[in-house]
Amino acid sequence: MKKLLKAVLIFLSAVLSVLSVSCKEKVLPPQVHMCMDTVCSVNLYDDGTEKLYKEIFLRFDDLEKQFSVTIPESNVSQLNSGAGTGPVQVSEDVYDMLEISSVVSKISGGAFDITTDPVIQLWGINTERARVPEQNEIDEALEKVGYERMFFADDGVRWAILENGMSINFGAVAKGYAADAVVEILKAHEVKKAILDLGGNIFCYGKKEDGKLWTVGIKNPENPTGAPLLKITSDEVSVVTSGIYERFLEKDGKKYHHIFDPKTGYPVENDLASVTVVCSVSTAADALSTACFVLGKQAALNCLSEFEKIFRTEIGLVFITKNGIVSATENLKGKISFVGENAGKEIDFVSAVGKPFGGSF
Repeated sequence: MKKLLKAVLIFLSAVLSVLSVSCKEKVLPPQVHMCMDTVCSVNLYDDGTEKLYKEIFLRFDDLEKQFSVTIPESNVSQLNSGAGTGPVQVSEDVYDMLEISSVVSKISGGAFDITTDPVIQLWGINTERARVPEQNEIDEALEKVGYERMFFADDGVRWAILENGMSINFGAVAKGYAADAVVEILKAHEVKKAILDLGGNIFCYGKKEDGKLWTVGIKNPENPTGAPLLKITSDEVSVVTSGIYERFLEKDGKKYHHIFDPKTGYPVENDLASVTVVCSVSTAADALSTACFVLGKQAALNCLSEFEKIFRTEIGLVFITKNGIVSATENLKGKISFVGENAGKEIDFVSAVGKPFGGSF
């Protein structure tokens, strides 16, 4: 009798094991999704089920439908088309972006400004209508730029007001916000590790089983399609770069890149080829990569401590000049290094000092 009972238990155990394996969702390889005018790649490793990938990509699509300036039904398009007509109701995500953008604008003294959209649309860089505008056209567009003239509030209903002719564009911060939104999904599903690559905006989530750090490459502005110039090694981190080498218009032998100075209406002219931001909040990394590029190295360093207070995270900055000089903030010592044929070269580490343009909050 005991032998029979033992045989039955072994049989039931085997059946339950088969059922358990068959019920477990299949793990998919890294998935790619076209959204926000870029290729979004997501690798969920052992937690990469079809259901979870679908939830993530639906969130991307939802944000695009809210933020896009080319989708007429988007909340941002409604806000832009309603400029000068009074309050326009906005979604929670759009409201959050307005708050974040306004804070970055104030601290940076207007170096970052989502109301630069009239200038962006005028130049049309990275579109079929790209051109170098006349000065009078730029002057006219600049009259519609100014984050201080954008108003929003939440008094039970979230709303925003733009003056007549104004328009906003979240292009310099949307991918970072999307990455942070997906991180919330990963936390809710207790995902152990993941890599998000939203058109070059990288977020390394969680920890590797072997305890090793994540490694993220930083492009060489002189050869952006070639091997990385630098690498960052870190725990969970977002790495975002703004540079002059990917989107630009060339006319009469001169290149006009896509990072605009909100004060002049022209592409920023300084000695920088790229600025990389390293921190745990992707929204901050995305917005600050643009803000710090426009500010320039020293002014960006002056604002850094205030940005860290606002986003409640340590922030590292990497500057690469047009003549190839690399400098980084001291908090990146031991985390950043040259790679490949440049391995062993020294990086100039700098301190964040000074006061921000916009004061404290």
